[in-house]
Amino acid sequence: MIAPEDLIRWFALGYWVVMLAIVLFIWLFVCLLIPKGHKWWVGILTSIAVMAVFIVPIAKVDIQEKQENTVKQEKYLAAKTVYDARCKNAGFKIYRTVDNVEGVTLLNVWPDEKKYSDQMWEYAALPRIFGGNAYIESFLSWREWDYQIDDFTLAGQSFTSNQHNIPQKEDEISRYKFINGYQYVDVLQQQNYIRYQYKNLYRLKDITTTAIKTPSRYTVKFENPIIPEDRKIWIATAKIIIEDRKTGELLGESTWHSFHGGQGERKYSSTSIWDRAKVCPDIANMQRESIQYFVLKVLKPKQLNQEHEDDKHRN
Repeated sequence: MIAPEDLIRWFALGYWVVMLAIVLFIWLFVCLLIPKGHKWWVGILTSIAVMAVFIVPIAKVDIQEKQENTVKQEKYLAAKTVYDARCKNAGFKIYRTVDNVEGVTLLNVWPDEKKYSDQMWEYAALPRIFGGNAYIESFLSWREWDYQIDDFTLAGQSFTSNQHNIPQKEDEISRYKFINGYQYVDVLQQQNYIRYQYKNLYRLKDITTTAIKTPSRYTVKFENPIIPEDRKIWIATAKIIIEDRKTGELLGESTWHSFHGGQGERKYSSTSIWDRAKVCPDIANMQRESIQYFVLKVLKPKQLNQEHEDDKHRN
């Protein structure tokens, strides 16, 4: 499939080829038909006139583009100044951590929608988050902890595959360890709570759902305030709040901001807009599923016995 950028390049090449062809034709005409003594000045003046016809419009467009680029750069710098100011207050605020948490309650679920070209898209602050069932399941997933960086493995590789090699091989123990997710996730759906959990916590394959009356005391919710003055300059905001519903205590909160430097313009026809946005804090660009990553920092899952006697999950 031919991209619009390719067509533009071919058009530009053809444009200059036509100009050179006309100039060559003029010189051929001059050599054959113009008397001696007049050939050079006729050829030179005619060539200059022809080249002016081709070059002057291009020069005007170039000057106009430079002026437009200057305006765009000024707008970008003004928008980035606002974004940088927002980012100073972005990040994690952990007021208290809780150990040995078996399950969490999700008061809302990140949707499985991607409106990358919509300036007012509600979920633009974390545009690369997986939504729907994948959002729920990631709270149940195992992750790798990298001893070298003392954190979950970076570059989106921290989630382990469905079949886990537990216990680890001897040469792996010094490099990383497996950390299981929560044993269940309770989700508020239409005023009712549904509990999601894997049948086998060591082999994450089949999920069961059960209606329950009493969900986990630890709640997770997100807010995506649409701030008109920010959206005008392509800045979006998301906030995650973790609470203990039993005591009413705020355990942690996190704020993210995203920013599209191109101010809504696509660099290439094959790309979208919000999916190319920068996100702060930077950890959102390095850790897959940023919301779950933050929740794990506050509500630490109760760890399963990795020397489990049942070896079925290792097959």
